[in-house]
Amino acid sequence: MSISAILRVKFIPQWFNASLFAIILLLSLNISFSKDDWKNLTDPFDYLHQSKISLLSKEFYFPHKAEDFDPRPFTVPLFYKLCGSNTDIIVQMQKLVLVFSAFFMVAAFMLLIEKRSTKLLLAVCVYLLISWWNVMGWTTLVLSESLSTSLLFCWLASFLFLYKKETNPWWLLHVAVTILFSFTRDSWPYVLISFYGGFCLLCLVIKKQGIKRYLSLLILSIVIFFIQQAGARVGQRSQLPVINSIVVRILPNASYTQWFVDHGMPCAEKLHQNFAKLDVVPEAGQHKLWALYTDTAYQPFLNWVLEKGQPTYTRFLITHPDFVFLTHETPFQLSRIMSHDLFYIDEPRGYTTIIQHLFPLFNIEIVVVLCIMLAMIYTKRKNPVLFAPVMLAGFTFLNAILSYNADALEVERHLFITNILVQLTGFWAVALIWDSLTWRKAEVSNS
Repeated sequence: MSISAILRVKFIPQWFNASLFAIILLLSLNISFSKDDWKNLTDPFDYLHQSKISLLSKEFYFPHKAEDFDPRPFTVPLFYKLCGSNTDIIVQMQKLVLVFSAFFMVAAFMLLIEKRSTKLLLAVCVYLLISWWNVMGWTTLVLSESLSTSLLFCWLASFLFLYKKETNPWWLLHVAVTILFSFTRDSWPYVLISFYGGFCLLCLVIKKQGIKRYLSLLILSIVIFFIQQAGARVGQRSQLPVINSIVVRILPNASYTQWFVDHGMPCAEKLHQNFAKLDVVPEAGQHKLWALYTDTAYQPFLNWVLEKGQPTYTRFLITHPDFVFLTHETPFQLSRIMSHDLFYIDEPRGYTTIIQHLFPLFNIEIVVVLCIMLAMIYTKRKNPVLFAPVMLAGFTFLNAILSYNADALEVERHLFITNILVQLTGFWAVALIWDSLTWRKAEVSNS
């Protein structure tokens, strides 16, 4: 049987996806890990502590801050609880969920692609992407990054299935995935409201039927947002990000600082004197900032942040678009948005070492060009699917802007996902461009 005949077999792409899933899962489960990988981090102990709280207790979902415990959204502790709070099982579970998310995402992409050869190529690209140590490496740590990434992929896949199938079971599955995904990190509900709102507007423009399903998702994201805000208030989860943003980005600017003084921020002179020139990139600068969190000399400021910091900072963002869109950030500061292979995950291990040099393959400029090409192809083919990578690029931009403004301290760690999504958008765009051009050629030759 010739290669072209093999590719015409209907179920080849699905079997290929399943085969890659089994191979990559086996290889990833054999990647070594050690508790020493996270011994110097405090976050794992917070997640493990919360995972040991009863599911029947309100404290599991809305935990209060306590000594040596900073509360988290419930999804990651829930997965850890399912693993019996055993870190060895947790790491292997995170690998399984990541590889499954790739399987799910490839299955969704295949629904939107016509040529089987393109489906096979895109499948290889997605599994290569999750094998990049910048993705796989986080599975070896007891942190939220791995599950947040995996559930993001699952959320995207379930949305594509819903778009293509438009049935109630797929709507229910997408709702379930959305809830779990939203509560992996406090920043996601903001992005989801923007995404669903934008998609509903797009549906009105292209006059797509079934808009009620997407309006219900917008309403769901708003409800999730308010629940998340309530949990953040109970657990005081917004206090440290607001402190970080004020110290790192507000204090160096005299006019911004004066705005906060005018809106009641105490200790401004002392803060400006001791922190306005703080460089948090060296570790010493971060330690100085961390010490501020419990420094009683700044207690009025700490109390103000706890009581009025978040609404005041939100008001500042609304009235200062130049700050929101990072117009005053230096090229070095902006480069952190595209961070990858951070020190947290150490060096590549196992089979990922032979893949590491492939990434990052795409940069922002290339992805923009690819999106423009898709828009040009759309004018001829009128297929809304061609705008899917454009929407993913918009989603990536929104998350970068919102996360950068939410917490200015660990931008690299919070936004390592940006480079991953840029690579995914690039692969998807190339696949759709190639699929469109080659499919049209095939149609012409057959006519």
